[in-house]
Amino acid sequence: MDYLKFPEDYLSFDTEDILSQYRSLAQDIKKAFDMGEQWSFQPLKAPIDQLVFIGVGGSAISFDFLKAYLIHLGINKPIFVVRDYNVPNTVTANSLVFVASYSGETEETLSAYKTAFRITQNIFTVSSGGKLEEICNLNKTPFLQVPKGYQPRTAALSYLFFPFLKALEKLRVLPPQDNSVIQIMNTVLKPNFKDLAIAISEKLVDKIPLIYSSNLMYPVAYRLKTAINENAKVHAFSHAYSELNHNELMGFTNLKASYHIITFRFNHDHRRIQKRMDSMKDITNTKGVATTEIALSGEDFLTKLISAVYVGDLIAIYLALRYKTDPSPVLLVEEFKKKIGPVIF
Repeated sequence: MDYLKFPEDYLSFDTEDILSQYRSLAQDIKKAFDMGEQWSFQPLKAPIDQLVFIGVGGSAISFDFLKAYLIHLGINKPIFVVRDYNVPNTVTANSLVFVASYSGETEETLSAYKTAFRITQNIFTVSSGGKLEEICNLNKTPFLQVPKGYQPRTAALSYLFFPFLKALEKLRVLPPQDNSVIQIMNTVLKPNFKDLAIAISEKLVDKIPLIYSSNLMYPVAYRLKTAINENAKVHAFSHAYSELNHNELMGFTNLKASYHIITFRFNHDHRRIQKRMDSMKDITNTKGVATTEIALSGEDFLTKLISAVYVGDLIAIYLALRYKTDPSPVLLVEEFKKKIGPVIF
């Protein structure tokens, strides 16, 4: 689809120019990865027994991406993504803890950090400042300040992800990641991704998006669900194969709304998962529910993952603009925070 076919006047609804943060994504990825060198990496006193990633929202989803990558690489350690006020009771002095809060003010993350610090000193933290920076400086745990002025959901693809990738490299949990980072940078520059996102966003107008993927790549599906929530300010739902074939499939018996399915497919998906995707599409098509497939192939797992998320984010933004909605503000979230009141630490 020609980009010029997207109504140009709709772009005026992007008052904070969130699209510019995606135009600069390749440069931001490089900066974020290089920033990871700024941490002081001291040899760990003992082998890592588990990895614990603490964050919510955009910070947590960046850790979901990291967890998926580590699982793909066969890292033989328990991995937890914590979206809560507490950490797992399995955390020990030998656990490696990563903490992210773009604002540095996220109350769940501040609480979980304090709990983790009472147990282990192996804590690496990223934020743009706030209370989290103050606490890290007080406790003398490694802290990295990232640039202000981003939406947390966009920073999740750069400053809330790549510094931690560098940390895992420097801590010898992962081999050197430079080649993957270069591949990702080159891939997100492809102009056809923007055209693809514009075309898919048109299909979602006045539909409830149902977003599916394999279990390993579920962070991609969940990310698109939350991106549509935050940017377009409408509901969307996600699920993973093969679990959805044992429950959600039955929801197509008595349709009560108008849906459109987006299925992320990857060439490394299990052959039976790919068969399930084909069969699911046949069934839902007979029910009058169309499916759009986003199929990515290639050898580099991380490039496929980040590319899929990048396309999904653009879909959500262009859908917001089609609804004549500013994608940046999250007024209901801010209203909710005021309603529950501040927390005292």
